[in-house]
Amino acid sequence: MRRLLSRLTGERAFLVLTVVTVVALLVNVASGALVRVTNSGLGCPDWPLCNGRPTPAFQAHTVIEYGNRILAFGVILSTVLLAIAAWRVRRGRDDHEWRLALAIGVGTFAQGPLGGITVLTDLHPIAVMSHFLLAVVVLALAIVLMVDARGWAADWGPRPGWATPAAVALPLATFALVVSGAVVTMSGTHPGGDDVERLWNLLDAAYVHVRIAVAFVAFLALFLYALARLEAPPRRLARLSWLLVGAVALQVLIGEYQWRHQLPWWAVLAHVTVAALLFSTSVALARTLAPRRAAPTPPTPPPAPPVAAGSLRPPAGTAPGAPPPPRGS
Repeated sequence: MRRLLSRLTGERAFLVLTVVTVVALLVNVASGALVRVTNSGLGCPDWPLCNGRPTPAFQAHTVIEYGNRILAFGVILSTVLLAIAAWRVRRGRDDHEWRLALAIGVGTFAQGPLGGITVLTDLHPIAVMSHFLLAVVVLALAIVLMVDARGWAADWGPRPGWATPAAVALPLATFALVVSGAVVTMSGTHPGGDDVERLWNLLDAAYVHVRIAVAFVAFLALFLYALARLEAPPRRLARLSWLLVGAVALQVLIGEYQWRHQLPWWAVLAHVTVAALLFSTSVALARTLAPRRAAPTPPTPPPAPPVAAGSLRPPAGTAPGAPPPPRGS
């Protein structure tokens, strides 16, 4: 058992777990969106049981809600293994990565009781949005850890002065876009259940969301223009940039389609899933662009003071210039 745990939390396993955790969190976001857009949020009206039973009845809403809970257990297992692996292979060497892994685990654990509060408050829109946004924040932390652990943010040359502020502004702008989209979802036809309170007026929420989306596209165009003028950037930076452009274009097409077709649930699900991918890509791009602080090195001890000439005197009875007597004589 100890050998198995060692193999699951070693150096190689740690690098694999950074990717596995990101994928698991992305799937979890999509699964939570499926619960919401199919109005299955109250398929299990209690927590942690389902209708007072450890196993749910075989009904569509109940299976979707309970399936999301089972998937969340798998995500928790992944983040626990990640935190243990980071503690074993990074603690003392790179405490930044160890603390990130710990924060990911704590944030994932917090999703459990927050999900319970969401159900017990009959899907209050603030609780539902908090549940979703916490998942997005934990996903961002997992992306940063994956980029750092796999060396994507290694020093590839001198960065311009705008690199660090731009690397901070890009995820924040994308997060604002995601938040405004979540407000639209919680104000529309898929708030998570039947007869659930809406957060806002749908038309007003959509009006604000579209304006934020236009501002985001304008900012992204300036960001990518500046990025294209960098000298000898790594290929990964260009690939992430094109992936981000593709995600934005796809998101615009899905958004237009769902609005013009009365918000079908599957289109809203695709919109939320692509939003998570878009946000993940922006975080990965920003982290790859930003220079990373080098891990602190332990201070070197000061050199020993030089020995003054004549301070080492031969033993008594030894002629000057004669070799010292052998030990033990």
